[in-house]
Amino acid sequence: MLPVAVVISGRGSNMEAIARAAQLGDSRFRVVRVIADRPEAGGLARAAALGVPTAVVPVKSFADRAAFEQALQAEIAASGAELGSKGDC
Repeated sequence: MLPVAVVISGRGSNMEAIARAAQLGDSRFRVVRVIADRPEAGGLARAAALGVPTAVVPVKSFADRAAFEQALQAEIAASGAELGSKGDC
């Protein structure tokens, strides 16, 4: 099964649909991490309720977009994901 990371910034409704689809018996992928750019993103609680590990890479912690994207990519790589999906970004 293909390990997938989902990046969110809000409620996580799209992420939830992706994660639920991954939990179906015939799915060829699994969600290994949900990553938010804001610690208050509601989708983090949705992911946790589904048993999906979460992480936060706060965009405001970086001097520029390039530094944020580098940190985000590092978090995706650390999760073991082979595919990243932007949920509610």
